[in-house]
Amino acid sequence: MYIQSFLPAPALAAYVEQYCLWDVVAAPEAAVAAPVLPEVASRLSICYSHPDESLTMAGREVPATPMVEVAGMLTTRRLSSRQAGHLGGLGIYFRPTGFFSLFGVPLSAAIDTAQQPESSAGQFARELGQRVSAAPTPATRLASAEALLLRRLRWVQPTSDAMAHVAAFIQAQHGRVSVEELAQVANLSRRQLERRFVAEVGTTPKLYARIARFNYVLRLLDQAAAPDWPGISYQCGFFDQAHFIREFRSFTGESPGHYVQHYHDDAHFFWAR
Repeated sequence: MYIQSFLPAPALAAYVEQYCLWDVVAAPEAAVAAPVLPEVASRLSICYSHPDESLTMAGREVPATPMVEVAGMLTTRRLSSRQAGHLGGLGIYFRPTGFFSLFGVPLSAAIDTAQQPESSAGQFARELGQRVSAAPTPATRLASAEALLLRRLRWVQPTSDAMAHVAAFIQAQHGRVSVEELAQVANLSRRQLERRFVAEVGTTPKLYARIARFNYVLRLLDQAAAPDWPGISYQCGFFDQAHFIREFRSFTGESPGHYVQHYHDDAHFFWAR
């Protein structure tokens, strides 16, 4: 199993958080099966192999991803993946407003789904898929993707970075912030903030903050030899243990203890980029 992350060139740092390359071979009897958890990242992915893949959302099977896909934030609690064969790909993980800034395409339609991008993003994605698929090594795949992104910068129009600042503030606070506070940070009314945030980031600031806090819970679980549930609940700003359990269950479908016992290690394939 090969999974590795890389930082973008400095010129792309305002738009791209990181790249991820993966190459996994799994026999049908040892398929990679894991829950895919909610997270704040949006991505553009290229699959240069053709695995036997199935996705299940809320108990029903959904179509497997195309060769090139754009995926917005994942908010659902019941998405799982099972993949066998040769699974190879490259993911471009964008900053909260990075995709919108580069392509001018709102990500709200891509929430909880993966789809082939349209308009300017579609043309870019098709060329990206062709170049990455033709590249013989991980290094050349990454170089091909970054060269296209750098070329794309020529068409980027200067825009306000207010929503990028709001999203960064939410993440810095690990989601422990109210919408009223965010409106003050952005110097906007609540309605103006929500409208712009949905257009540029893809979801409401309230849901974004909830998922950012959930992602922080997962990072704390990674760092702990054994879960300290009261400590995690307090550190993440939940009202009490019941509030923490209810929120955790809303994103995973499981209690915290049951999730750690049965799913956390498997989820690392998708979570620990």
